[in-house]
Parts: sequence; C-alpha cells; structure tokens
Amino acid sequence: MPTSSPTITHLVDPVHDPKLAHAPPPDVVFSLGTDDWDVPEDVLKHKYFVLVKTNLADAMDELHNRMRANNDHRLFTRKRTRPFGGTILDAGQVGVWSRNGRPVLSIKPGNYWNISWRHKFMGKYSLTATIDLLGLTICQVGQSEAAVIMDPSNRIFIIRNSGFVAFGAEGRFKVIAIVDTLNLGDACAHREPNMPGTNGTNRILGWKRDVKTVMEGSDGSRTEVTVATFFNVPANNVLILQRGNDLIVLKAGQHVITNPNTLFRGFFSLGERQTTFKTQPAYTIEGVPVVLHVNLRYRVADPVLLTSSYEDAFQALGNPAQTAVNSVVSRLSYQQFMRAKNVGGDVPDFHTAPWLDSFKSECLKDLTRQAKAYGIVVESFDVLDRELEGKLGKDLEAQSEQVLRNQVQATQVELQNHIATETQRGKLEIAKVEAEQKKTQADAEFYVQTKKADANAYQVVKSAEAEADASNRRTTQEAKNVVTLADAKRIEIEIISKAYSQVPEGHAQRMQLSVFEVEKRKALPQKTIYFTGDKNETNHFGQDSVVNGFMNGTGWNAGSTLAH
Repeated sequence: MPTSSPTITHLVDPVHDPKLAHAPPPDVVFSLGTDDWDVPEDVLKHKYFVLVKTNLADAMDELHNRMRANNDHRLFTRKRTRPFGGTILDAGQVGVWSRNGRPVLSIKPGNYWNISWRHKFMGKYSLTATIDLLGLTICQVGQSEAAVIMDPSNRIFIIRNSGFVAFGAEGRFKVIAIVDTLNLGDACAHREPNMPGTNGTNRILGWKRDVKTVMEGSDGSRTEVTVATFFNVPANNVLILQRGNDLIVLKAGQHVITNPNTLFRGFFSLGERQTTFKTQPAYTIEGVPVVLHVNLRYRVADPVLLTSSYEDAFQALGNPAQTAVNSVVSRLSYQQFMRAKNVGGDVPDFHTAPWLDSFKSECLKDLTRQAKAYGIVVESFDVLDRELEGKLGKDLEAQSEQVLRNQVQATQVELQNHIATETQRGKLEIAKVEAEQKKTQADAEFYVQTKKADANAYQVVKSAEAEADASNRRTTQEAKNVVTLADAKRIEIEIISKAYSQVPEGHAQRMQLSVFEVEKRKALPQKTIYFTGDKNETNHFGQDSVVNGFMNGTGWNAGSTLAH
C-alpha cells in the first residue's frame, strides 16, 4: 500500500527574519506550536490572574482588589505590626498565613502576633521567590529566564521577562520549571553524529531541553510527560520541526514548543562540512577488490528536503558515494591503483595524476547529481589513499610493494650517484674559483708593489731636486749677503772718513777734556756747586748768574759746558 510523503513547508520565525516574503503571520506560526512566548488571551481574562506590569507588590494589590470586588476573601491580612514578639518579617519578605484553607499575605516588615485559632502561619518567603501555596501562585522571572506554567485547565504557556500573581479557587496555576534560555546546559547539546568508519568533527549543532512534569492517574499511577521544549540554535544552523505531515524550518535563535503535536526532527548546519572514511571494496576489471580512503566536503543547501528522507547528511551521501566509486573502479585495472603506494608518494608517477583527475571528475559528477536530490551540495571528493583487499589483492599489493621497493632503491642509488657527481663538480668549481682568487690577489700585490716602487723613486728624485734648488738658493743668497755687507762696510768707512775730515782742529781735544770734566762732576755728591774758573762762568754772573750757578752745581748744565 503506498504511503504519502511528508509535505515540505518552509516556515520561518518572523521574529528572527521578518523580511522574508514567505514567512507566515505570527498567529500561523503560533498555531503550529512554535515560539508562543505570549500569555494566552483566555488566561489573561481569568479573574484572578494578574500579570506583573510594574512590580509584584502592585500586582498583589490588584489581585486583592479583584478578590474584594468579587466578594471573595481578603488577600492581605488585617493583622497589625507589634513592637515585639511574634513572627518577624524583614523588608523584601512575604508572610503567608492560612485562614480556613485560604492564603492571607503580609508584605509589610514588622512583628506579627497570631492569636486567632483560624489562622495558621505557613512561612515567610522572599518577595522574588516562586510561591505555590494554598492555591496562590507568585512567580517572577528575569530577562534571560522563562517560566513554564500550567493553568487550571492543564494548558501550558510561557512567561518570559515578566511575572504574575494568581489565585485558583477552582484549580491552580502551577509553575513547572524556570529555564535559563541562554544556557540550556551541556547535557542538552546535540552534536554531529559520527558514523562508523568516519572521523566527524562532533561539532555542536544546537541545544534542546525538555521540560517535564508528573501526571497522576485515577489509579494513582504517575507518568512523566513533556510539556515544553526549549531550543538554542547557533548562527548558520537551522532547526527542523514536524507537525503532522508538515516540516517547519526555524533559523538561529531561541525557540520553544508548547504544542504536543509539534515534534523535533533535528538540527542541521548550513556551513561546509567534511569527513574522511573508507569505502566498501570496489572491484576492478580483473576482479581485484580495492578500498579507497576518501575525503568528502559538502554542505546542506535544503535541510527540509534532506529531513524528508534522511536524518543526517552522511546517511544520504553514503550510498551515492559508494555507487560512484563502484562505477569508476569497475572500469580501471589494479595496476592503475598501485603505480604508487600513496597518492603523492616518494616515487612520482606520471600516470597517477591523470588517473586521479579522471576518478575525481567522474565520481564528483555522479555524486553531485545524486546528492542534489536530497538538498546537498558536494564541494569535493578526493582520494587520500587506496589498498587492495582479499588474498589476491594482498599478493598483488606485496608484488607491487616489492617493485616499488626496487624502484625506490634504484632511485636512491641514482640519487646518490647524482649527488656524488654534483659534489665533485662543485669541488672542481671551488678549486677554479680559489685559483682565480689567488691569481687576482697576486696581480693586485704586484700592482701595489710596482706603484710603491714608482712612488719611492719619484719621491727620491723630487727630494734631490728640492735639495739642489735649496742649496743653489742658499749659495746665491750668501753671495748677495757678502756683496751687500762689503758695500755697507765701504759706505761706513767712507762716511767715517768724511766725518773725520770735517772735524775742526782742536775739537777732538776739547771733546776729550769735556768727557773728563763730566766724569769728575759725576763723582761729586749731589747739590755740590762746582766752579771751574772758566771766564764764561764769571762774565755772565748777571741776570742769570744764580740760575746758571744752580744748574752747574747740580750738573744740569753739563751739556752746555761740553758744547762750549
């Protein structure tokens, strides 16, 4: 009997991608049981359900007013605070009393006495703590938290970044769990599956946490059921859900399921993935089984199309990859696989590259065609290694290895000979270079010595010329000096002779006598008046006789006397 295939429906959360034209309106998405973060309208219309808009104290006060308006009992107690004793409430605490099975609260700090037999103190709680007592439910969650609530009709809804105060006279609002939507826990991580024989990356695809509660049957049996499921989807990943025969795609972000008709199918990454594995034996023309070690790179282009047939991308690619390998290997001989032990091995083979190119081209073409039907794009399909299977394959591989070993040894011998030849050639070149260096050095030294000898000879010649010139100059100057001195002496003699010839007669005798006179006067004491008896000294003893006498006495007139 034929079965119907699932209907593929591409639905995207409008909160995360509102610009997509095919995204359904919010009510359609919520009707499918996904991302219903708002409180249902019928819950908001409940007479004793108050959503926190400002703070819990205001919500409690509004619930108290509603209960009084419906002629119900008071929510806040009329107990007064006392100066001492009783129950002490601190600031930020809520005191709860039971009055005939109904809750009575007080949030005012102080001391409270309980002298009524109808009141029973149930305890005191933090104002921010979750309280589920005597039909009273108080809950408040932060920005990253979400509270899973069950209403009196056993319907599940979510409150996020808010809170509520409720009283269920007929049933109650039950807080099932408070979930940290930013951190669902490592235990809730879903990773890429590692298929047998592969080396998958084991990367995290997303986080999934189920919130469960216990239901009691009429016979007292207890059953744990899932009432909500939270998801965290990383960037470039998607979440696939199923409702009935429809598949739903939710993109990266935080998601929640509260409708039991919506099921989880899986996480998928839209990025590139790669895995290495060994294929099943494929038979050559001779019937030799060959196993290939291959590397496969791919990415999921349409996760809905993949999910409709397989749970994982590798499951979809395994059979097509093996089929492509079988199709190509069946047209090749085993010699083409054993020309080199490893692809790109020590011994290069010019026939290996064409075989690899042909193999990759044909396998990739066939595999791409088959993978496209499952929404997968194959990027590359590379051969890392190959080996022959079975007894015949082992024997052929051993023979090929021996041939390869001989080839390697021959190549090594040839390489060693080549190295030795090149070494000797290098030594010869070095010797030539050294000889050229020595020749160049000798030429340079000879040139230097020649230049030094030329410089010394030039210096000697120049020194001799300079010495001869200096000697010549000195001799000439000395001769000139002698002539000059002779002329000067001659002129001196002539001047003296002329002077002597012009001296008057008797003048020399008077000059000598005057010198004697001066010497005598110098020998006399100072201020001595000396008279020589000369007639000149007596004839002029008139007007200037006193002055002249004083001058002669002190020797001031010696020159005048000598002149006369």
